Amino acid sequence: MDQSKDIFGITSKCSIDFHEVLRFPNEKRVVARRRWAILAKALKSPTESQPSSPTDECSVRRISSFMLLKTQELTSLPLVIKENQNIDQLKKYTWYKYSICINGSDYFLDIAHRNRTFSAEDLMGFNNTGNICIWPSEETLSYFVCSNLEIFRDKNVIELGGGMSCLAGLFAAKYGRAKSVLVSDGNKVSVENVQITLKCNEFGSEVSCAILEWSSSVIKDQYDVVLCADCLFFDDARTDLINCLWCCLANNGTAYIMAPQRGTTLNMFIKQSEEKGFTCKMILRYSDVVWDKRLALLDNCDFDDNIHYPILIEVTKE
Repeated sequence: MDQSKDIFGITSKCSIDFHEVLRFPNEKRVVARRRWAILAKALKSPTESQPSSPTDECSVRRISSFMLLKTQELTSLPLVIKENQNIDQLKKYTWYKYSICINGSDYFLDIAHRNRTFSAEDLMGFNNTGNICIWPSEETLSYFVCSNLEIFRDKNVIELGGGMSCLAGLFAAKYGRAKSVLVSDGNKVSVENVQITLKCNEFGSEVSCAILEWSSSVIKDQYDVVLCADCLFFDDARTDLINCLWCCLANNGTAYIMAPQRGTTLNMFIKQSEEKGFTCKMILRYSDVVWDKRLALLDNCDFDDNIHYPILIEVTKE
């Protein structure tokens, strides 16, 4: 392990003093360039082109996966087809099996991928980078969900900003024995993609998908558990996200927010959330498996804790 790159200054066995986590330089411009490069690549891709994998490491992100999530392209349509399902509609998508193995148990979902026919209009809406690929925060949040399924039992659950897959929320819906699960995103293309996915999986909970824009949606219900992955990097949307959390989180509920430090964005989210009245607990080592993979990645010259290592924030109301 390259100790010079360990920005947290702790080993895998040490306790964590969160007040001593270093502040990082502002890397908004670098991150923005990388994200726009991904979007530009999608626009330039031929109509029929497909990614080799949703977690393809050959991307401008350099470190795109903690290898917790395996993906396999399906050679045939998913077996779970409802009687009135339009088969021709399903054929418009490329299907992948997403699987996570924890202590010998396998958890999987069949996920629809909209074929690469993105238009500028598709990509210019409410945060839509989730239309492209699986980000490390979504991967680690999904792993956290499958490792802590007892959190969701008999609970009402919502995922905010779930992108085109809403992986964390759907894993909770399939395996967590939740009372109900609502997965959401502010982008129409993402929601349409998830709605197709819902038709081709069997779930152990009542599950639905809806368009939810943090700034304008009226949230009538409150939820025991809120999930959210990598939604803190938009400064302009931070206040809306916090207000949305305040409306949808029950007084005795918990929100699990997964995101990298990424300059000051995570710290600003915590600061503004606490000003709103939330209590925030930042957890660096939320999984021994993820932590060990992080330690191994410190020797990778492209790895940067600041932008690549997702941190878990538990948010509750006082």
